Amino acid sequence: MRSVFAIYLMGLGSWFVPLGIQMVLFSWLAAIVLHMEAFAVGVAQVALMAPGILFLPLGGLVADRGNARLLLLRYHFFYAVPPLVLGAVVASGVLSYPLLLVYGLAAGSIGAFAVPTRDALLPAVAGGNLPRAVALATALQFLGQLVGLALASQADRVGALPLLIAHSTLVLLGAIAVWRLPDPPSHPPAEHPSFWRAIADGIAEAARSEQMWPVLMINLGIGVFYVGPFMAVLPLVVRDVYHGAAMEIATVNLAFWAGTIIAAFAFAGLARRLSLRGRLVVCAVSVGAVILMAMATHPPFWLLNGLCFVWGLGAGITMTQGRTILQIVAPPTHRARLMSLFQLGLGGGGPIGAFIAGTVASVLGLKLAMLLPALAMAVLIAAVLAFSRIWTMRTVEQGVFGAIPQPRAG
Repeated sequence: MRSVFAIYLMGLGSWFVPLGIQMVLFSWLAAIVLHMEAFAVGVAQVALMAPGILFLPLGGLVADRGNARLLLLRYHFFYAVPPLVLGAVVASGVLSYPLLLVYGLAAGSIGAFAVPTRDALLPAVAGGNLPRAVALATALQFLGQLVGLALASQADRVGALPLLIAHSTLVLLGAIAVWRLPDPPSHPPAEHPSFWRAIADGIAEAARSEQMWPVLMINLGIGVFYVGPFMAVLPLVVRDVYHGAAMEIATVNLAFWAGTIIAAFAFAGLARRLSLRGRLVVCAVSVGAVILMAMATHPPFWLLNGLCFVWGLGAGITMTQGRTILQIVAPPTHRARLMSLFQLGLGGGGPIGAFIAGTVASVLGLKLAMLLPALAMAVLIAAVLAFSRIWTMRTVEQGVFGAIPQPRAG
């Protein structure tokens, strides 16, 4: 019988392949099909990522209080609806910028609830090696996105409708895997405080931890200063500097995620041998600032792809080690909320960065829209190094999870 963790990975892959399709297809529809300018593309990316600001903490709180498996099952069904509706709009020939924004808000909202819920399930299916499980889940997440990016690279040839149908179908198939998962351990009876008090309690838990708060601060910087330019500026650079379209947008994304996947799989094998995870995070995220500065020089397209690959290597290290630190340190009663704060750095900081980067690109040009975020990230890294012990702290797995529960009979 397949292990519970393998079933978990199947459900995860069924979510992130469509997400990879969405990453390219959404940018392609905004920048190529609708031919929106820099500011409008930035606003569109804000619509896709902004729900993270509103709903990631709520999604984490709901997961901490409820049955994460049943919640995730519902989110799969919900997430299958927006691409079907957008496909009907595209087939009718009435696609418009406002309708694309509505799609972004709907898809982003559902994703904001699903991500911390899936993270909350991970320790229960890790099989006694949480760092390795985190690295493998991260690697498969990015591998799924890579497959989705490859599929979406054919948008110029096949159009949006087949890709949107594939998106919805895969998400629905993933619901079968989620249904097969066991229910997680029930939470002990407790009085639940109000929403804002519960969220504040999660933030306070992170602030008290010398290991969690610097990771969360760096992750927020990644969202604002890396994800924003990557989502809002890079498609415009491909269009305006390299005169590319869907294939070229997909190529730079493929280069980035290929590096991320290689790094994540490599660290899955090294998972339990590592202790200075904070130092790895700092080094990897510092490389990202250098890469972004190099991209601002508008190098040849082959070199741009090489830079994206190296940037992806750093992202793979940052994501696996940052998530591992939180999964190890976070108490079970707060895990989903704390993981939602981690994702909030990307899902919440991303739209802020996309809006800023899109605005800077419109006013000051594409080069400064990449150079200024890189310099800002360098300042943030220096501040975290000065005021925390992230460079010297050691993080090792303390607990050993018991026997892995059996999947539901199919």
